[in-house]
Amino acid sequence: MGAQAKIINMLLYDGTLGGVIRIEDSSWNAGELFSAPRNSVSDLFTTGACNKYGVYLLLSVNMVYIGQSSDLAKRINQHVAKKEWWESVIILTTKDDSLNHSDIDYLENVLIDKAFAIQKLDCDNKKSGNPPKVDIFRKTYLNQYLEEALFLMELIGIRVFKSEKPHQKKKKRGQKSPTISIKSTPTVDNPSNINPPIPPLPDASLKIGQYVYTTIKNLSESGFLFTQEAIDDMTTSEWSAKTFHTKYPFLKIFVAESTDTKWEDGRVRFKATPYTFGNIQVLISKEWHESQRQYFNNWYLSLKL
Repeated sequence: MGAQAKIINMLLYDGTLGGVIRIEDSSWNAGELFSAPRNSVSDLFTTGACNKYGVYLLLSVNMVYIGQSSDLAKRINQHVAKKEWWESVIILTTKDDSLNHSDIDYLENVLIDKAFAIQKLDCDNKKSGNPPKVDIFRKTYLNQYLEEALFLMELIGIRVFKSEKPHQKKKKRGQKSPTISIKSTPTVDNPSNINPPIPPLPDASLKIGQYVYTTIKNLSESGFLFTQEAIDDMTTSEWSAKTFHTKYPFLKIFVAESTDTKWEDGRVRFKATPYTFGNIQVLISKEWHESQRQYFNNWYLSLKL
């Protein structure tokens, strides 16, 4: 026979997959996983999930922040107040509180390395966690614990540690990968295929949304031009996930009297002010969080290369 059968117990505290969830697995020894949306963390705290040593993960669709604490409730509450981008939280612990400080150092370190390797790590995770100090026997046990935890996360739809990129079109043989490199169309004022220098980034004290809008406004007014291929890329969720770590497209093509500010989920996700690049007008995403500032800066500065 193939893989060994296992029994997974799942408790839905409010009867739905959208609330607080507790999962145990017959192959996981004392392992225990809790999941909760951001707006239900107070309900999560009443389950006892935060009364033990553990590792926690703050999650969006394409980004993760990984931490650890012996006072999980206090630490998660701090992130509710200071980090806006995350949508749900996972807690990895044990029923018998058998994880010690060295264990959670190791688990945190491995998860950070995994997320960093596939560019899903929040930029606030600058440190790689505390240096793990576990012997070979404990390391084997913890690797098995983590393998099962990743399986259970995928079971409930958390794929932030998966490196594959869904919905990508197959490239024809010899076809070049999409790029954000920029080339302008020849004009009277710009007879060559060279764009004008990009304007400097605005005052860093601006809130992230205003910072992005000001940058794009200045870029538009400078006469900078994007290729149609670059515009097409920037209107996709895949490009935005890779570049800015968000599921919402950076741009939406604007056509006067026919384009609204909504995304495919029916909610307003774009700023109403159109920006002009050559003969193309676009709307800019209004979904920005402070943790994305460095990703945005990296993209913008790449335009001058």
